[in-house]
Amino acid sequence: MLTFSAGAVNAWGFLALGGVFTSVVTANSALTGVGLGGADPRLGALAAVAVVCYVLGAAGAGWAAGHAQRGGRLRPADFLLLELVLLWAVVAWWLAAGGDPSGGERTAMLGILAAAMGCQNAGVRVAMGAQVPTAYLTGLLTGAVTDAVTSGRVQWPALVTTALLILGAAAAALLERLLPGAAPLLPALLVTAAWLTGRARTGTRRAS
Repeated sequence: MLTFSAGAVNAWGFLALGGVFTSVVTANSALTGVGLGGADPRLGALAAVAVVCYVLGAAGAGWAAGHAQRGGRLRPADFLLLELVLLWAVVAWWLAAGGDPSGGERTAMLGILAAAMGCQNAGVRVAMGAQVPTAYLTGLLTGAVTDAVTSGRVQWPALVTTALLILGAAAAALLERLLPGAAPLLPALLVTAAWLTGRARTGTRRAS
């Protein structure tokens, strides 16, 4: 659910909020450099906003997830609460603007979504011990290809993650084309379902 939602967030952010991604820090860093070089200052500024907000989101979720691991009151899946607040804030803002916000509003929404993706990646890494990322694939695919070439092993989790990200992006693109007002709802609903699933599993383990 988190990987599918990440694909949807990245696709919708790219299509509707200025042509940069919400969690692909490598690409956004390069675009920031493009802006600094004078080729496209507007695009570079948007990419820089995405990078900075991603870092802030990752820091917040990393702290929350680490606090849970150290015996705090937060459950391991509660780092998703930060992401949920951000995603639903964008949904509410988008609907309030009638699906046609101003340029400044779109930039703010891009930053909020980038922070949400930072929350997701950092929280999964700390709280769930997941070695498979949910929103970026470069390192994942590199490892899968080198393992296949050197040892003949097929890393099925890497392939499934890649497919889910692509499918999530395709779903968001389809919604953006057919039902633009519903497109931001998709990732918010998916992450909500992931959070509820995580809390349910935690409660089951504690009961047993």
